[in-house]
Amino acid sequence: MEFKGLKKGLYAVYKGAGSFEDFLEALEIKLNGSGDFFTGAYVAGVYGIGLDDIEEDILAKVLEDKYGIKTKRPLSRKSRSLGKDSGGEMATRFVYSTLRSGQKVSYEGNVVVLGDVNAGAEVEAGGNIVVMGTLRGNARAGMPDNHGASVTAILLKPTQLRIGGIAVRWPDEERHIDEPEMAYVEQGKMYVRSVYDVK
Repeated sequence: MEFKGLKKGLYAVYKGAGSFEDFLEALEIKLNGSGDFFTGAYVAGVYGIGLDDIEEDILAKVLEDKYGIKTKRPLSRKSRSLGKDSGGEMATRFVYSTLRSGQKVSYEGNVVVLGDVNAGAEVEAGGNIVVMGTLRGNARAGMPDNHGASVTAILLKPTQLRIGGIAVRWPDEERHIDEPEMAYVEQGKMYVRSVYDVK
């Protein structure tokens, strides 16, 4: 469990693979060990676990009442829908480290990177790609022809991006975006939007 700070507030990044109770325990261990450091802070999102409405209510109450931390709803993108579960849907692979130049991860399902993807590194997935940090390398989602896939990152600055058969080279000019974004394909074109823009 760690916190990443952006302009909109803190993002809690969960690096476990357990239940909501496991997530809550890891969060409280982190906060209890931090003294009053996070008192008055603002949690704008949670990554690494999907929360339903009841779990978000519980989390918001614990953060506010016990630690004096405010929250913004929704806290998660209901990321359970990213991967497919034991009912035979698409599986998700978690990568518990930053990918450095020359490293490549390829998986037939969804890929979640709990770190950065540096320039020169590559992530390839048959489903969605989620990067809990900065994406600077190459990302290929929905391989070979799944145009319903997406690429999401806390900071989206890839060298090259591909979803299904649609590929783009990222513009060289600096984009001053300070919130998580998602790239997706619609009617044969690739678009980028904030993860908080509800379609």
